Amino acid sequence: MAGVTAAVIPNTPMSSPLRQEYTALAAGEHAEGPRGTIRFAVSTDDPTEGKGDLFVALGLARALRAEGWGVAMWPLARWGEQVPEDTAVLVSMIESFVPGYVPASTALVAWVRNWTAKWAALPYLDEFDAVWTSSGIARDVVAANYDGPVEVVPIGVDTDLFTTNEEATETVTGTGTGTGPGTGTATTTTGAPARTDRAVTTVNFWGVRRRVQDVLAEVAPAEPIVWFAANVDHVEASAGVELRPAVSYFALPEVYRAAGFVVDDVIAPAAEFGTLNSRLYESLASGALPVTDCALGLDELGLSDVPVFEDAASLERALAMPRAERTALVARLRAVVVERHSFRARAVQIGPVLDAAVAIASGRSGERGAFLRWATAQREVLRQAEHDRDVHLAGVQDINQRLIVSEQKVGAYDTARRQAEAERDQIAARFDGLTRSPEYRLLHGVGLMARRARR
Repeated sequence: MAGVTAAVIPNTPMSSPLRQEYTALAAGEHAEGPRGTIRFAVSTDDPTEGKGDLFVALGLARALRAEGWGVAMWPLARWGEQVPEDTAVLVSMIESFVPGYVPASTALVAWVRNWTAKWAALPYLDEFDAVWTSSGIARDVVAANYDGPVEVVPIGVDTDLFTTNEEATETVTGTGTGTGPGTGTATTTTGAPARTDRAVTTVNFWGVRRRVQDVLAEVAPAEPIVWFAANVDHVEASAGVELRPAVSYFALPEVYRAAGFVVDDVIAPAAEFGTLNSRLYESLASGALPVTDCALGLDELGLSDVPVFEDAASLERALAMPRAERTALVARLRAVVVERHSFRARAVQIGPVLDAAVAIASGRSGERGAFLRWATAQREVLRQAEHDRDVHLAGVQDINQRLIVSEQKVGAYDTARRQAEAERDQIAARFDGLTRSPEYRLLHGVGLMARRARR
């Protein structure tokens, strides 16, 4: 039986029992399936790197596996290699992937999650057999530059991973009713923390300032917002924020289950087209209310009642929502997420699209065009050059930082030396002044006479 837990945001939240299954998916342990193999072109196949494109791919991959597909990742480190011939479909998650090394018989799908303008401008976009976009606005932009089928397929949420407290207990103790792989597989639990009225945010800092940072620098809620941030040491502190290091993706469910609100931030290239991010779905699936800075796209998702903030004052008003009102709103919005935006629902939606793309590709053979293969090779040369440049710059920056530290130490030493010399000169001047004074001379003479008398 679970023990009583104080209503706090956990400092070290527990990892989900599904972590092992996700790790196996990322490692390619489920690449074979009766319907064929789908590979996802992603930035990395290492979940510990915390890359969003990988977790979106893994979430959909897990649902597609339940539909009979084999699934595997195709990380950036392998983009310069020939994609295996047994690949039925390759889904590109990143606009910089050039598909020259994908067999002609492999169906190509582009999933435009953000950076819509870059996707729409790709000179090889027509190589794809289908394009998915995350919003209707993005679909219209891409369709103006692409003759094939474009379907709105927003990202979603694994509702087996992101759950409420009650569902988490059911899943972990083996009484869950979900049908996805891994549901109800664990056998022990220490209990999920009780939900608080506090707000959290999991916006990461990767060196580029986020819009929400200016708001968080000024906000003054009843209790500080708990900010779990990557590179937290480089994030400026403020009175309205309690900074903590980022946690694993698989610990986010417990964080969200303890929170009343989750402050969301949408990057500008996504906000422009209403292509909203995973935090929106994941927080609601976990029973917390998201408060976002992007209204565009919410109505299309059936989530128009999600609170939106523009500045510190509007964020404070949203976070002051009474608990009863918040609870009712979350229940209504969560029902929409569970019904319409789970990865299980996405897998069912895209099934016919995948089948159609595979049918088209089956009539092709051989390699992609020579020019596309050349472009792929050149892209990998450029990528390696960029990597080497970044490594070089990192080395230069490291040396420069060490020089700055050394100069600071030298400066501190020089300042201390000058201060010591000044103090020495002051003492010497005082000593000289004392030894020349009449009082000193009189006392010195009396002392000499006293010493002679004692002898």
